Amino acid sequence: MIHGVYEIDDVVLSMPVIVGADGIESDIPINLSGEEALKLKESADALKNIIDTLTL
Repeated sequence: MIHGVYEIDDVVLSMPVIVGADGIESDIPINLSGEEALKLKESADALKNIIDTLTL
């Protein structure tokens, strides 16, 4: 779950990390251009909107 990275909260996205025996050890920072960060945020918002429409 992403919290606060690229102004994204409460959605699960695949982001690069180093995984060890006990889980995530550290994030691998990636540099996104302004437009790339905006598109990532738009994708996260679209996913959250879809999730909000689901009835489980």
